[in-house]
Amino acid sequence: MGRNWDWSFNQGKQRRLEAEVLADKAGTQCSPPPLHSHDATMQHRFIEGWNSVSAVDIQRAINPPPNIGQALRDNKRLRDLLRINT
Repeated sequence: MGRNWDWSFNQGKQRRLEAEVLADKAGTQCSPPPLHSHDATMQHRFIEGWNSVSAVDIQRAINPPPNIGQALRDNKRLRDLLRINT
């Protein structure tokens, strides 16, 4: 596949995650995929990327996991288990 096709696929994933985060903040449902390109192949790859986003990806985008550095600073037991001296 061409690099432009891959770019369109990745743009579809990225734009879907952005749309899901905005929809969550607004308390609405995510919109359908927008028009990305008038080229049918590029639009198809964009929609494939849009539809490839899983529910786990969406939840990670809405509620990102905590930073491990902060968890280590806050949790003495975790530092002891990993034998990290601070």
